[in-house]
Amino acid sequence: MLAFVVAVFYRKRGRDYREARFYKALYRPHAFELAISVRRLVGKSVSILVARLIGAGYALSHPKVLREIRANIALLDPRRATWANAARVCIHQALNFREYAELGVSKTRAALEMLGSKKGIEHIEDARSDGKGCLFVTGHFGFFELGGLVMSQMGYPMTTLTLPEPTSELTRWRADFRKRWGVETVVVGNDAFSAVEITRQLRGGAMIALLSDRPFDSNTVDVDLPHGRIPFSSAPVLLSLLSGAPIIAAGIWREPSGKFTIEATPPLRPVWLPEGREATLEHFTTRLAKEGLVPLFARAPEQWHHYSRLEK
Repeated sequence: MLAFVVAVFYRKRGRDYREARFYKALYRPHAFELAISVRRLVGKSVSILVARLIGAGYALSHPKVLREIRANIALLDPRRATWANAARVCIHQALNFREYAELGVSKTRAALEMLGSKKGIEHIEDARSDGKGCLFVTGHFGFFELGGLVMSQMGYPMTTLTLPEPTSELTRWRADFRKRWGVETVVVGNDAFSAVEITRQLRGGAMIALLSDRPFDSNTVDVDLPHGRIPFSSAPVLLSLLSGAPIIAAGIWREPSGKFTIEATPPLRPVWLPEGREATLEHFTTRLAKEGLVPLFARAPEQWHHYSRLEK
């Protein structure tokens, strides 16, 4: 309830959600550590209730953000672009932050009890048979951080590519936290060195995970969704072409039971087309999005975590 009151009286109207005090206060290392402490103090059931209250408080106090979320859900399925589902996006995000606390207090094996069904795992072995590494591409969907832990425990040590967080302290905190699970973190920038180093790791057999539905630079391809058009990063396809490593689209989302389903799709193996670089990137980025990622997002649009409008 305190979180709700703070959200209502201290929100910044009409600003980008990243400028809001609510966002700036919670998206810091001390907030994650506080969540872990609260989880230890009050137990699992009460911490879930607290997370739901925080998510609902954010939704109720940020109507502009909810309008943006509804517009994004409508890109996948207008029938599901309801106020309730937009609010669920906020609640699921709060629950995801609570899962950090769960992972912070649980042994790894106990944390894996969060997982329900695993689909398409055979596609990973198919990709590995190429003798290279593999690119796992997902989006801001479900509790994607859990995927790294699951893969690591299945014998596939992962490296996550990430942009710098809003603060260097949070970048370090999240990297250290992932390392507890056996997941390495590489903070990337828009430079040639990053691409060269990542390509080298892929050729050496690295399993690398990255997000592609919120591009940070101009290397994008606009892709038609069922009800709109948004940009996807072309970086996964370029890295695959340079390294020879196949791409697997994957997603992990929360079921009504509270367990998570993880799904991997058949590997995509881009090749250079005679039409040239741009045509190649456009063709395979579109395939990756439309054949792999978008159908995964459509499984649970209320867990597709975007708080600014995506449509071009």
